[in-house]
Amino acid sequence: MKIFVINLDSAKDRWEHYKHDGRYTRWSATSVDELRDDHPIFKDMVSMWNIDPDEHNAKCACYMSHTRLWKYIVDNHLEDVLILEDDAELVNPIPDSSELPKDGFTSLGGFTSNLRMTDGAKKVEFEEGINTIDHSKYRMLMCLAIYIPHWSVAHKMLQSAKNRGRPRAIDTMIRHTCRKQFVSYPASFIERDNPSQIRKKKVKHSNQFYEWI
Repeated sequence: MKIFVINLDSAKDRWEHYKHDGRYTRWSATSVDELRDDHPIFKDMVSMWNIDPDEHNAKCACYMSHTRLWKYIVDNHLEDVLILEDDAELVNPIPDSSELPKDGFTSLGGFTSNLRMTDGAKKVEFEEGINTIDHSKYRMLMCLAIYIPHWSVAHKMLQSAKNRGRPRAIDTMIRHTCRKQFVSYPASFIERDNPSQIRKKKVKHSNQFYEWI
């Protein structure tokens, strides 16, 4: 399994958590500072009218970081890939590739939300092992840890992001990918209690039960 960790060049403290473990490969995240002021994503990205401008810009850079890596997976025909954000902390074993579905992507971390996100987190009772995400009942949020079995799945993820029109937060867009989507329970990764690089006032984090606490 190839494991990429999305990490800003400036966030050397976060990379310290992984750099001595040969399983992890660093992927240089897109920084807001790398994007020119008139980059179209700043205007195209859909955000709430009252969002902090810095948060909006960081959300744009996050979107670019993930989609650039997906494109790399597609261009290089990679298989058996796990993508982590750099605040992911391993707390349970990563399932063997043979145990993970091949016809869609699998979340190995994150949290569950009501369909209307303004209603907040929603507790979902999962069975141990692999569960198919039921998009009619809840949302799976965060791209904390996403397993992509084959480059063709990453291709569909890219297609869905482009075909949805104006970009939105990346974790809200991938639910529309035209492939099955799964969750591995309990989560292999939780979110470390680090200051958020997107939302300055964030105080809650995901746990191994996909709760937002």
